[in-house]
Amino acid sequence: MFFNRHKAEPPQDAGGGSGERPSVGGPRLVEEETAFLIPQSEWKQLAVRLDGLEALEARVRKLEADADARWAAPRSRTRSERGEWADRVERRMRGFDTRLRDTLAGLGPLGDRLTELTVRHEHMGERTLALESTVADTRRLLDELGEVLDLVRVAQVEERTDLTREDFLVHYGLAGRLKALYTQRMPDLIQPRLTAERPRDVVRRQAELIRRLCLALFGPEEHGGVGDPDLDELARITTDAGRVGLDQQHQRLLERVGSEASNLSRAMNESGYASRFDFSVEPGIAADPREHALWLSCEAGRPVAFVVCPGYRAADRRLLEPFVFTESGGEG
Repeated sequence: MFFNRHKAEPPQDAGGGSGERPSVGGPRLVEEETAFLIPQSEWKQLAVRLDGLEALEARVRKLEADADARWAAPRSRTRSERGEWADRVERRMRGFDTRLRDTLAGLGPLGDRLTELTVRHEHMGERTLALESTVADTRRLLDELGEVLDLVRVAQVEERTDLTREDFLVHYGLAGRLKALYTQRMPDLIQPRLTAERPRDVVRRQAELIRRLCLALFGPEEHGGVGDPDLDELARITTDAGRVGLDQQHQRLLERVGSEASNLSRAMNESGYASRFDFSVEPGIAADPREHALWLSCEAGRPVAFVVCPGYRAADRRLLEPFVFTESGGEG
């Protein structure tokens, strides 16, 4: 590639190698002006080097061919991969385009529905305003009617004398508290003494002891009015004059019963109406649910044995019936 033009046969000595100069008129070995003579040894060395250069040139050409082949394969793969990637991108874009068209197509009915709902909402707003105006008018009318009704009630109260005054209503609350004291706290308070005595007729003995508690707290009718409770007598009855011990729970209950009785008596006396407790039920008469409250296990129509808890009256009006205990078997 590089040195072919210089390759030649090694030079021959003139005259058969005798070293003598050629004879005049003989053929010239070198006719060009640039011809030169190269020693045989140097010429061989040059030939060897030229051969090496040719081998090197062949090797370089082979390397270039290998390099071209190696670069061609990745470029081919790259072009193939780029093609596949472009195909995938194109397919996805087509899919996105289809979905977008479908979505836009679905938005049309949705927009129509939204417009319809907006119109309905506006109509509802108008109806709401109309209803609010109607409600306001109705409220004003009711207020006016309420004022008229209040005036009518005032006129009726002023004209009638059989209606209950507002300040008298407190006595109904006092009667409710008194009933709870009779039926809940007193039976619990007397339980330790009943347990100690172990009577044959527990119900009758309970009623007798509670009658004594009521007499100590609210006094007999002949005393007139509502007196102060006898708390010492309350404690003696509960403990059988100290022979029955009370645990902490029943000791607190004893104090609570005394306090409640005192508060009730004070409230009744300060109410401004004449109040009294009613023990006046004739023994032996038939128990009448319209007039009496029947004690536990007692029956209507049987003769009254005694009053367990007194009735309560205020301003000569009965607010609580007396609790009575009846004889069993109709005995008097």
